[in-house]
Amino acid sequence: MTDAVVIIVNYQSGDRLARCLGSVLAQDPPARRVLVVDNASTDGSADDLPAGVDRLRMERNEGYAAALLRGLAASREPFVWTLNPDLVLLPGCFRAAGDALAADHRAGSVAPRVLRQDAPDRIDATGIGLTSFLGQINWDHGRRDEDVPEVTHDVLGPLGGAALWRRVALERAGNFDARYFLYWEDVDIALRLNRAGYECRTVPAARVLHEGGGTVGHLSPRNVFYMVRNHWPCLLRCLPGPVLRARAGRLLLAPLRAAVLYARRGRVLSALAGLVAGAALAPAALWSRRLLPRTGSSAKAAERMFALMEAADRNREAMRDAARSGVVGAGR
Repeated sequence: MTDAVVIIVNYQSGDRLARCLGSVLAQDPPARRVLVVDNASTDGSADDLPAGVDRLRMERNEGYAAALLRGLAASREPFVWTLNPDLVLLPGCFRAAGDALAADHRAGSVAPRVLRQDAPDRIDATGIGLTSFLGQINWDHGRRDEDVPEVTHDVLGPLGGAALWRRVALERAGNFDARYFLYWEDVDIALRLNRAGYECRTVPAARVLHEGGGTVGHLSPRNVFYMVRNHWPCLLRCLPGPVLRARAGRLLLAPLRAAVLYARRGRVLSALAGLVAGAALAPAALWSRRLLPRTGSSAKAAERMFALMEAADRNREAMRDAARSGVVGAGR
C-alpha cells in the first residue's frame, strides 16, 4: 500500500525519532508521505530530519490528539498510519497491514502486533479492548509471542501509537478528539468507529517493537493523571446507549478501581487528582453524546460491543493464566 501517509507525533523524543523514521523509510512498499508533527519540542529531535520527511511544528504542546488532527488536515492520503516515535517497525509491517485493510472494507482500522523492545519475544499489545467491567486492556499484554496464534480476529481498536486507519472511516466517526491531551484517544475513536459500523482486525504479520513510556514515563504522575481522568468522559460520551444503560453501575466503579490500583503503586495524589478532574468533565461528556455523528445503528453497535467485551474478558483471563503459570512478562 503506497497511498498512505505516516503521521508521527513527536515531543522530546531524543534519538528515538531517528530510529523510528529509519524503520519507516525502510518499508517496502514505502508510504506516499511521511509527516512529523512536532509538539514544540526543545531537545532538537525534530530539527534535522531525513530527506523525504516533512515536518509541521506546533507553536505549543497541545497534546497527542491535537497534533494528529493537524497532521490529518495537512494530508489527503486515503490511509493513515499513526505512530509514536518510540517504535521501530519490522520489515514487512506496511505491506501486511496495508494488504489487510485494503482487502476488508468493513474494517476502519487494523492493529499490528506490538512487541516489547526490551523483550521482543513478549507482546505489548495486539490491540486494545474494554472488559465487561469497563476496564481498558492491551490485548495479550506480556504474553509470549509464540503462545499467541498468528490468526486475525476482531478487537475494539488498535493501539493508538501503532495503527493503520481508513481516512473515510475516521471522518465518518468524527475524527480524533483534541481534548485528549494524553491517553484514551485510541479508545475514544475506536468506540466511535464501532458506532459508525466499522470493525478492527489484528494483523499478526505486521510487527513493531515498542519501547513504551518514551515521553512521559510509565507510571509517572502525568501518566496516571490522564489515564484516570479520561476514563469517565470517554465512556460516557462514546459507549452505545444500550451498553451505557446496561453497565451504568460498572461504569461508575471502573475509574475508582483503576485509581485504587494506581494508588497501590504509590501514585495516590495523581490518581485522586485524575478522579476529581474526570468527575468534573463527566456531565459535559454525557451532554456531548448528542453531538456525535449520526452514523450506524445503536443496537448493532451495542451488539458488537457486548461481543467485544466478552472476548476481552476471555483475553484478560488468558493473560492472568499466563501470569499464574509464570510465562508472562512484567507489565500493567
